[in-house]
Amino acid sequence: MRTKFIIAVLIFVMLLTSGCKECKLSSDCNSRVREEFKDYSSKCLDISCVNNKCEIDVISNCCGNKRCETNADENKCLCENDCGKCSGKGKIQIGSRTYDTEYLEYKCKDNECVLSIDESLIRKIVLTDDKEFSYFKIGITSSLDQPFNIDSSKFKVKIQLEDTDEDLVLPVTITSLKLVEKELLIGGKELDGTLKYVGDSFIESIPINEDSMQNVEEEKRLSLVIGYTYIIKERIGHDSEGNPIYENKVKRDTYTKSYSSKIFFVNPG
Repeated sequence: MRTKFIIAVLIFVMLLTSGCKECKLSSDCNSRVREEFKDYSSKCLDISCVNNKCEIDVISNCCGNKRCETNADENKCLCENDCGKCSGKGKIQIGSRTYDTEYLEYKCKDNECVLSIDESLIRKIVLTDDKEFSYFKIGITSSLDQPFNIDSSKFKVKIQLEDTDEDLVLPVTITSLKLVEKELLIGGKELDGTLKYVGDSFIESIPINEDSMQNVEEEKRLSLVIGYTYIIKERIGHDSEGNPIYENKVKRDTYTKSYSSKIFFVNPG
């Protein structure tokens, strides 16, 4: 009877001991890895069998360890597995409300997740206007992208002299071009654009002030303010024979052209 008891105890101990053995080799731990670490990259796991137990350690600074480690230069473009996908719309804060951007989306550029615009969405628009002043007439042609990317788009203005009065002394000089929204200066340029004869013209690009945007996307109703100067022959009297006497007089003024359509600006940054 005693012998049977000892044998039973030995069998129990053997079964207990064998049950505690999780592994003999590290490869025996694969089933546990698949169950507990299925979303991890195998290169980010240190797997070993120690005293018949599986020891699984997650390696730091490794793309695939489910940790977005910026100290290891990981981001959404260099390690999507850990940091998430670089995609989706940007956000615009207007008052207390937040809106999605209409054109800008997150994309990878130079290994950084940044707001970008699909170039195929950009179209060129041309806006024309004729303005007749007291002594001359000019044509104004504005060409720009819609939407307007302040990182790469150009706001070009062509000024052409179309007609003159006999009392005008050429040239007509355009001294400045400014884009404004009410009192806010969106962009501007001082210049010395001379129009020496009917048909003469020049084209200038107006640089846009990035600080004029409060959000990454904004619709603006703009006006073009043109500064100009010219000389006229002004009659000041008559000579002894009754012929009129003229004196050249310099005139300076500005003309404001308001665009009827709103212009959509984007600032990817």
